[in-house]
Amino acid sequence: MLKLVWQEMGEKEHPIHFLPWSQGWYLLTQQPGVVLFATSRTRARAPHFLWACPISVSQISLIGRKQDKHVIHSLEDLRALRIGAMKADVGEQLLLNAGLSPQGIMSVDRMEQVVRQLALSRTDLVSANQDLLLHQIGRMGFNRDEFEIVATLSQQENCFAFNPTTSPEEVQHVQQALERVMKSQAYRALTDKYAHMLNFTLNPTVTPLLK
Repeated sequence: MLKLVWQEMGEKEHPIHFLPWSQGWYLLTQQPGVVLFATSRTRARAPHFLWACPISVSQISLIGRKQDKHVIHSLEDLRALRIGAMKADVGEQLLLNAGLSPQGIMSVDRMEQVVRQLALSRTDLVSANQDLLLHQIGRMGFNRDEFEIVATLSQQENCFAFNPTTSPEEVQHVQQALERVMKSQAYRALTDKYAHMLNFTLNPTVTPLLK
């Protein structure tokens, strides 16, 4: 997607670095010129960065082992459970912003660790982007049918997040290029390619726990 945006802008390609999420998040907050993607644009995050949206849409959900038969009706039901999450990820931040105690959240650096904790019953549930988590479960060789979505916390747009010192005009140029890309045949080919693991529209039938 970013390469298509650069092409639309007539911009040469820049280096793309793959980092643990917590490290990328730290650089976004501290280092001018940094863009972090794909970043969920939550109400709490929105004022602190500049944004070009959307790249995709994510459902942030609580996923557990089917054999445990967890039933979650409200956040109060989570207080006695061990919740796995990635450090600084939207799954962790939504729970903290909603008032859940940090002591109840087992945060780790990588998605692989989140999956392994859940599979080995070290956590009761995981709070994460459900599509990416379920994809990772299968990729690591676990049986996806042994896991289930227990509740959806929120639906969020995933965006390019810019360090707040970035020129607003520069971000606006990226936004305009992104909107043109989204009308192109290349974008449709990209969404078809990744439709098995990403969503590109909000699901109107979902009722999230967090409003």
